[in-house]
Amino acid sequence: MASSAFEIPLRRLRSEMAWLCVEFKRAANVPATRQTQLTCEMAVIRMHDSWARFCREIIILSAFGNTITLSGIPLTRSRPDIDTLGSVIPVLLRLKRSSVEPRWANAYACIDAARNLSIRNFSTVVAAIGATNSPADALRHARNFYAHRGKETSKLAISTGNFVSTNYPLIYDLNAYTKGGLTLIESWVKEFDIVAVASIQ
Repeated sequence: MASSAFEIPLRRLRSEMAWLCVEFKRAANVPATRQTQLTCEMAVIRMHDSWARFCREIIILSAFGNTITLSGIPLTRSRPDIDTLGSVIPVLLRLKRSSVEPRWANAYACIDAARNLSIRNFSTVVAAIGATNSPADALRHARNFYAHRGKETSKLAISTGNFVSTNYPLIYDLNAYTKGGLTLIESWVKEFDIVAVASIQ
């Protein structure tokens, strides 16, 4: 069977998520210092960015078409005014009457972009990206706190239930073990992989 263009962003996501998970755990499993705290926080921020880039890329590839999904379904170009991969974002911004790209890691924004572009695999992407088992929102709230350190971002991070403290989101809470025998950060990586694969079937 012919290769799918989606294999590249999936491979890139898996590689980066695995690396960031290793770096997080390495820093979280030694006595806490400012350096290990920084490493853990940056790993969370980079994980969020990695997921955003994956979502952006699969929407662009879906809109451009000329490929097959992982399950072998051929995708055609979604619109006649999309003639190159580089034309997808300008077309999207024109359709949305915006000068700013969507917040790709946000499921609603990603799905809205897919809808505007009329991608052929819309139902598959929506079912995966919008799945309730996706850790995207939990990661986003943790990322936002570590990136901005605001009162509201702290409150939203705590509201995910992933942090032991009810006052301050401690980064090392993400290294706590879940029921499945994985740390929370490891379970996020596993869940992102499941959602990613489902989105490009």
